[in-house]
Amino acid sequence: MRYLLTICYNGEKFCGWQKQKNGISIQGEIEKAIETLTKEKVDVIGSGRTDAGVNAIGQKAHFEVDREIKNLPKFIYSINGILDNDIKILEIVPTIVHARYSAKKKTYLYKMYVSNYDLPYKFKSLRIDEKCNFKLMKSYAKMLKGKKDFKNFACSGSSVETTIRTIYSIKFKRNSNDIDFYITGNGFLYKMVRNIVGLLVEAGNKNMDKATFLSLAFGEKSVKKTAPPNPLFLYNVFYK
Repeated sequence: MRYLLTICYNGEKFCGWQKQKNGISIQGEIEKAIETLTKEKVDVIGSGRTDAGVNAIGQKAHFEVDREIKNLPKFIYSINGILDNDIKILEIVPTIVHARYSAKKKTYLYKMYVSNYDLPYKFKSLRIDEKCNFKLMKSYAKMLKGKKDFKNFACSGSSVETTIRTIYSIKFKRNSNDIDFYITGNGFLYKMVRNIVGLLVEAGNKNMDKATFLSLAFGEKSVKKTAPPNPLFLYNVFYK
């Protein structure tokens, strides 16, 4: 039987989602915990990879076992007792979907705050200066919506057939000096979200003109500003 997991994690001390030879991964830790309980070898297939330091609120993954899991609430409780405190399974349901190939769209959240000083309790947020032109950031973000070639936002190490992606929505939610940046698309390139944030913040800091922004986003030059991983969260994965 196949089961779909909803997972949250703090990625700070992990090498990322995917298993690697040198490093502790989210995927590897979950596989070991499931195997401990089911006594079966399993492959946990994620909806996509998150890099080292990146977090998740609603990562999705699936695994298959020969025997039906009779008591899912008890199974979730037991698996969370085995897992590292920085990884928690929120839900497990029977499914027919493939966690990766059936995904229709994903939403990422990037957390920021406005201050001229680093605040010690904001370690999962990116500080932007009060001088940063937030209205300009919001205006330029709208230009990224739609089906476009995002090759300038892909870092080296990305091996994909095409760099064309569709961005369905980009939203900023500001509460006092806290800013939550949500971006939803049909898929994202390696470090694409962090590069988008990096360029938008740079544009706001420099009051960048529209032509320069579009040249960096879609012209011959490539984006050079990659925002840090800690404020990035895989927020949700959609299958409909």
